[in-house]
Amino acid sequence: MDLDAAFAALPALTARAAQRDMARAVAAAIEREDPLLVHAPTGVGKSLGYLLPVVAAGRRAIVATATKALQSQLVERDLPRLADAFGTTSALVMGRGNYLCLAKVDALVEATRLAATAQEESALDLVEWGEDSETGSRLEAPPGTREDVWDLVSTSGEDCPGQKGCSFFRRCFAERAKERARDVDVVVTNHHLLLLELELRQASESPGVMLPETDVLVVDEAHRLAEHAADLYGVTVTAARVSRAGAAADAVVKASGATSEWARRLRGRWEERASALRPGPVLPGSRMAAELTGALEPVLREAQATSAALRDVATLPEELEGGMHAARRRLANLCRDLQRLSELGAVRPEVDAADPEAAEVEAAGPEAARPVEVDLAVWVEERRDGGRTIRSALVEPGPVLRDVLWDRVPTAVACSATLAVAGELDTAAAMLGVERHRGLVAESPFDFRRNALLYVPRGVPAPTGDGFQAAAERELRALVEASRGRALVLCTSWRAVESFAGALADLPWELLVQGGDTAARLAARFRDEVASVLVATRTFFEGVDVPGQSLSLLVLDRLPFPRPDDPLLAERGRRTERRGRSKFGEVWLPTAAVSLQQALGRLIRSESDSGVMAVLDRRLADAGYGRRLRASLPPAPLTRSIEDVRGFFGGGGPRR
Repeated sequence: MDLDAAFAALPALTARAAQRDMARAVAAAIEREDPLLVHAPTGVGKSLGYLLPVVAAGRRAIVATATKALQSQLVERDLPRLADAFGTTSALVMGRGNYLCLAKVDALVEATRLAATAQEESALDLVEWGEDSETGSRLEAPPGTREDVWDLVSTSGEDCPGQKGCSFFRRCFAERAKERARDVDVVVTNHHLLLLELELRQASESPGVMLPETDVLVVDEAHRLAEHAADLYGVTVTAARVSRAGAAADAVVKASGATSEWARRLRGRWEERASALRPGPVLPGSRMAAELTGALEPVLREAQATSAALRDVATLPEELEGGMHAARRRLANLCRDLQRLSELGAVRPEVDAADPEAAEVEAAGPEAARPVEVDLAVWVEERRDGGRTIRSALVEPGPVLRDVLWDRVPTAVACSATLAVAGELDTAAAMLGVERHRGLVAESPFDFRRNALLYVPRGVPAPTGDGFQAAAERELRALVEASRGRALVLCTSWRAVESFAGALADLPWELLVQGGDTAARLAARFRDEVASVLVATRTFFEGVDVPGQSLSLLVLDRLPFPRPDDPLLAERGRRTERRGRSKFGEVWLPTAAVSLQQALGRLIRSESDSGVMAVLDRRLADAGYGRRLRASLPPAPLTRSIEDVRGFFGGGGPRR
């Protein structure tokens, strides 16, 4: 089908030049089988910008998103339009934990025949809902379902015994979702499941494992893909994970007619050894790395002993073999991850002598061997109860993504509303591991020059200077008074939320503060109560869609640079500097640019929207790097005068 004919078949579609440009770029990528990166700001209509070329070319596609909100938009709005116009078929496939597990449901019903806790009573309501559900999907569960309640009726891929071990396999909601997706034109999924699928395809050399083989792969919200890959290929070990591995072994032993205490032994060993670890980053070859290795090796030996004990368990009935396989898999994964983390103490990477955080690594002397640099950033966190969690993430996900995605999928398209930095896609390409690609940076269809204003006050000191918070509070009050409420105030810390909320408390407009209700309900109240003011954290940088009069002023307290003690970005920065490049310019600044686009992108959501974006951090206008950050933003006029803001709201600019 001709692409223009495909657009013509949707007569109610608003004509957007940027959407047509994107569609033509996607069509060309499909024809050439080339990778494509697309920066498509809000309003371009990027979903149809990639779906229509797929349909017109008669191809099948997988579309992976970062958020459930976008998944819902695709399956509830965009794909039904294509189904009506072209007969396009589609299916949504999510991770196993997003579906009701019939085995867990059966166990819950059996365990609560005599009595049930309040949490279990809520879960039994889900059991009743599941009896009438076609999909068992978390997205279709009754509104307000809590995560802790859902956990009682769902399972994970690691815990699922699979076809041989589950008597409910033929009725399994997750398996039925995969089957429905086998022959459809468009499969919608999430980044995590896509990455798992790509990894399995590479390991098994199979074209389709959990997801069907398709001609085209689209990664929407692609600015999050590298982050998700870093998490997926990392390792997290907690007391709860160690205990669950032991409990799975105990359950198998009990089923065989014997008893064991592997859960108690494993948790005890973990708490004994991990409690002494200091919170903070763990540099390869450092003293902390040696301490980590010393703490984990006894836990690893205990886990290996637990795994060995399962091999001595007598043959189980066929219906219990699935539990045995799940327990062995859980223990094998735990042993693998403990081993991977333990290796940190033996690795001594190249070190920048000027890096004080890495100075102790040099203590071994220049003659020491320098093995290949480990691929993980590792850190220890202290929980509220004083326990320890060990986390790690892949420092540079680009090479892995290149291996599993760009080098293996014929046509892969990555798009996002915040993919470009200062109008360039080079940073995104490096993070995503794309070496040879075509790119498109689409222009916003909204008239920011006429409908918006970017305000950076002169009278507020730099955030690092004295008096910043007090001056920022005074400026915020003046801004909210000028806009007569209708303001979203985004803060980079909880301390700022409390401070700004206190500064606005006596103003006559409804004040909503994050923490006073769920994020979803706060957003709904802010949308419905037109003159209200919402003060919130980074949680609201993405996913908040408030077109119309309720949002006329968006205020950001300071530039959203990542925390300097972020262990993953710190390690990424160290490696960048060791290559002779700038960690600020290549790591910190691009990260801030993307976050800034996300935050200020909340303001203009439709052609009729107008308003003021205010950043109370003078560095956006005064610092040398501010030019690069401003070049990443929509082209709203910059002003340093509060009088211009008052004029905008008082008649000198568009009124809503």
